[in-house]
Amino acid sequence: MKKTSVFSIFCLVTMPFVTHATEVSKHLTTVVEPKPIKRVAPKYPRNAAMNKREGWARLSYIIEKDGSVSNIIVNETSGSPDFAKASIKAMKSWQFEPAFENGEPIQQCVNAVRMDFRMGKSSTKGVRRKFRSKYNLANQSLKNKDYSQLEVYLAAMTKMKNRHMSETNYLHMLSADYAKIKDNKEKRLFHLERIALDILSEDVQLSILGSIFDLHLENNEFVAANTTFNRIAKLSSAEPYLDSYKQVIAKIDSFIEGPENLVISGNIKQNKFWHYQLVRNDFSLTQVDGKLTKLDVRCANKRHVYTVEENNTWKIPKSWKNCSIYVYGEDNTQFTLVEHPFNQIAKL
Repeated sequence: MKKTSVFSIFCLVTMPFVTHATEVSKHLTTVVEPKPIKRVAPKYPRNAAMNKREGWARLSYIIEKDGSVSNIIVNETSGSPDFAKASIKAMKSWQFEPAFENGEPIQQCVNAVRMDFRMGKSSTKGVRRKFRSKYNLANQSLKNKDYSQLEVYLAAMTKMKNRHMSETNYLHMLSADYAKIKDNKEKRLFHLERIALDILSEDVQLSILGSIFDLHLENNEFVAANTTFNRIAKLSSAEPYLDSYKQVIAKIDSFIEGPENLVISGNIKQNKFWHYQLVRNDFSLTQVDGKLTKLDVRCANKRHVYTVEENNTWKIPKSWKNCSIYVYGEDNTQFTLVEHPFNQIAKL
């Protein structure tokens, strides 16, 4: 199937504690932020603290009708599973005020949080001599176009378990530069999204977020692109560029309303699921290379789990707002997600 990308139609402009899907104009409804009653901070893993190792974990979860937390999913981590484990343990004791619809309590199914584990302001900005030595060698290899040697140095830095946040930033930024040279957009986005922006200058934040925005847009990931735009809009250094960004967002809205299929490539890889935030009500999973086992649809006020074998096309009721999907299956299963135009299902 031919992929139509909004990226090719026009030119582009080149975490708070709790986050959730933001709106792309009228196509998404604003999510009401859950009101916490009890929210315990995770304990710093002992081994990580002893070794001054820092990191983060980003998780999605459901708030049940009684305000308890369930169905916790680890969306992304900085690479250390102990941080995700500590986050999950803490979240299981969280309690929120339940949401109500027509006087009845309902589930809140679109919730996400990023847990940061840091030793302190001084440690997050520190770069040790051992790490800097490897980084300088890797950076010089990149400049010399000695990519085989660069990969050796990147692997060595990745294996360093006790990285500070700033060291992890250096590793991801260099890896993103290498991915750009190799024209591997997926890896470049992977590394850019794992950079801790809050310890960087605003100008650097703007540059990184601009690249993330472009990459999301190129892959038709409109909700992610809009979320990134909202982060850009908070930067004072972004003010001269906001009108251009707003024009892009307007064109996204027009594209969403148009007659073209929105086509996105999916790959489960090694984390057992693939996550995507929908902007339309009808979608299909096609061209499956491998095995898909489960589809978990999570919306602001509804959730439903399907077996993929039942049907490869789904129509979500309009009352289900701000829907995300989690597609489960075997490792390295590749497939195509097609979001169909509003009020019709296009021919595949």
